[in-house]
This record gives sequence, structure tokens and C-alpha cells, in this order.
Amino acid sequence: MPERAASRRRPQPPRKPKKKPPFTARTADRHVLYQLAVQSPDSDARFYARYFQKINGQPLRRFREDFCGTAALSCEFVKLHRQNTAVGVDLHWPTLAWGRIHNVKQRLDQDQQRRLTLVQQDVRDVRTPQVQFLCAVNFSYSVFHTRVELAAYIRNCFDSLEPGGMLMLDAWGGGLVQRACVDRRRLHGFDYLWDQHAFDPISHKIDCRIHFWFRDGTRMNNAFTYDWRLWTLPELRELFTEAGFDDVHVLWECTDSKTKSGNGVFLKKEVGDDDPAWITYVVGCKPRRERPGSARKRR
Repeated sequence: MPERAASRRRPQPPRKPKKKPPFTARTADRHVLYQLAVQSPDSDARFYARYFQKINGQPLRRFREDFCGTAALSCEFVKLHRQNTAVGVDLHWPTLAWGRIHNVKQRLDQDQQRRLTLVQQDVRDVRTPQVQFLCAVNFSYSVFHTRVELAAYIRNCFDSLEPGGMLMLDAWGGGLVQRACVDRRRLHGFDYLWDQHAFDPISHKIDCRIHFWFRDGTRMNNAFTYDWRLWTLPELRELFTEAGFDDVHVLWECTDSKTKSGNGVFLKKEVGDDDPAWITYVVGCKPRRERPGSARKRR
């Protein structure tokens, strides 16, 4: 008996879960890295819903994300409430396809997927279905280099909104933005580098790039490149007003007293702070009743 007992297999300790392999330039997916480094779609979706209800006194249920890319934000919005619907619009089919596979199909259940529509089209050509809230974030509208182009886009946003609807664009600026520099942040498993490669003060053309560097020394340089125009807040506010929006205002990001950087809290302000680099939202509300003759003026 003792011999038989001694020969029994000793119980094994539970296996530790395998660690995910480290990011490398060869194995990493640039869209995954972008979502980890740049986006916070869950908190952003909640913020837009709260702010819309604060201004309009009604829940936000119909949402549109222009330049949606992988549609991470739209996915998070439909998850907030069983009546929420979202439309994501982007011209770049490979990025939309990546989002369908990795965000829509893997993160949403069947009901949530039915309430999300992805459209491959120029954002200036999509007007239906009308929505309560429309946003273009991560400065994506900066692809428009002329006032005529941006004005046409903002007018189309106006036409795409229901009466009482809201348009929100993020904006950036400050002296530090108008110079070549690189901002590097260390994240879990990789470093994110925002490269303001070149800036022209005459045209406000700005060449920006995103690089990812990894712990093994490999690099994914120019993972994303942007040929943009840096738009100013006065220009954006004027274009909102010309398109017909009311209550055009700026939500200014507050500063953390310890880190001296943005803290993610945005307040409505008429006078901004003289920060070397700042991020804001420009917001406009479509009147509940259109002014007589305004439709003729926009044509």
C-alpha cells in the first residue's frame, strides 16, 4: 500500500496563463497599436452622450462618426444602450474592413451589429439617415486644405443632422504645435511617437506622422502619415456659423495641477488659456426650426 500510494501522480499546480508575446515591428498590427495609443472610445462615447443630453435635455440615440477608421467609437456607442444606433463613414476600404473583422464582429453581439452601419463613401456625400449627433475627431477633417472644401463639409454636416442636432469637431493648436517636434510616450509593450515633422506658417500645412518603437529595438516608422492643414478656432467657429449652426462654442480642456497637462475635463469657455499646446472641441447646434431663406443661401 505505501508503495502504491507513493507511486500516485502528485497533483499539479494550476498552469499559469501564457503571457502574450511582446509587440515587435514584425508581429504588431498598426491598427491595434493606434487604438491602444490614441483612442479611448468607451469614455468618449459616454462623454458625447452626456454632453448632448445636458444641452438638449434628451437622450442621444442616433450617432454618426465621420472619418470613422476602424469604427471603434461607433462600436462603443451602440453598446451604451439597446436603442442606440450608429453610422460610421470612411472612404478607406481596407481600414473599414479591418474594423468590421476586429471590432464589429469580435466585440459586438448580433443585436449591436444590426444597430451599426458602416459606409464607404466621401463624408461630404452622405446626408442620410439624419442623426442627432455627428462628430469628426482626431483632427481628421484636417485633410481639407482649403476653406471651400471645409465649408462644404460643415454644410453637409448641418444637412445630415436632425433639427436640434449637434456637430462636434476636435481642434488643436498652440505655439508648440506650430513647430517640428516629436512627442514620445511609453506604453505597455511599446512606445508611441507623435511626429510633427514639418509646419508651414504661410499655408498652415502640417506634415504629421506616427511611429511605434518596441522593446526589442525594432521600429515601425511612419505607421500613419498625415498631410493636413492646421485650422484655427476662429476659422472653425466662423464656418460653423456660416453653415447655419447656433450656439457655436468651444469646450476647453482643463489642466491637471500636478502634471500640467490636459486632464480630460472640458468646460465651455470664451477665452482660452495661453498654453503651448492645447486640445479643444468646437460645438454647434442645428436650430430646431430653420431660418427662412437659410436653405437657399447654403446652395
